[in-house]
Amino acid sequence: MPVRRYAAIAVAVVLRTLTVSAQAHAIAGMRVFPGTLTFPDPGVTDEFDLGFGRAALSTTPGGPSPYVSTTSATESKTITKDLAFSIGGSYQGASGNAGPSGFGNAAVGLSYLLWKSDSQEALITGALNESLNDTGSAGVGEPYSVFSPTLLFGRGLGDLPSKIRLLRPFAITGMVAANIPSAANVARSVSWGVSVQYSLPYLQSYVRDIGLHAPFNNLVPLVEIPMQTYTSGPYAGQTLGTIDPGFVWIGHYGQVGIEATIPVNRASGRGLGVILGVGFYLDDLFPHSLGAPLFPATPRTT
Repeated sequence: MPVRRYAAIAVAVVLRTLTVSAQAHAIAGMRVFPGTLTFPDPGVTDEFDLGFGRAALSTTPGGPSPYVSTTSATESKTITKDLAFSIGGSYQGASGNAGPSGFGNAAVGLSYLLWKSDSQEALITGALNESLNDTGSAGVGEPYSVFSPTLLFGRGLGDLPSKIRLLRPFAITGMVAANIPSAANVARSVSWGVSVQYSLPYLQSYVRDIGLHAPFNNLVPLVEIPMQTYTSGPYAGQTLGTIDPGFVWIGHYGQVGIEATIPVNRASGRGLGVILGVGFYLDDLFPHSLGAPLFPATPRTT
């Protein structure tokens, strides 16, 4: 593939990774799945999230390294306890030949909790997301929309046998989404990702107290692997993505996470990056107002 092609899609995958702000945390049984930083997780909650990212896009060894930085914000609001609406946006800043600066297209979404098992620490959520055409800055926002039906899952390993109980804090979350642009001449793609997490709060509370103190007793080390595979157009069959090791600190009212971003191949870029996510749990901060569903469940009367 020509170098300029590599550079073009490297910028695209870096922007896709950096502009996804942390999503709502999820709870199944005793398991708390923290909001992942690079792709949505299966949580359906009230939350306000901020994301910050920066990545170098060096294509010439020893030469200047253009970079791109992003700031993003997303709010998720429950309509019922299992249905939530979200809206978000991002701002892109770039240097050198990394591209223009400005606001990206606004994005909206609906997510619904399809299935949940507290005993298995598992849940599955379906979502319909769309970026809205011509809602961003010239040269940054796209003139077309992208509709993305999405399936998300989470599974904790708390039901493992006692002889391997130290593995119980492990959990896996993942997602797959079909990206369907409104313009026929724009390539389609599939976004997919997985995260592997080891919850130190779970270890301390439900497996073995190893004497960790704040802030380490609230840390969740994790690795996220967000990927995108083109299914049509000139890049059909090309997979882009990053491997993102880091950790998330979970508190009662929110979370803070930081990860490095490492390109998986040349097409995904040559420079390392960093992303920071901050999430505010509105359902815990304001349980009777901003954090309550618009249509709460009505208690049964006898």
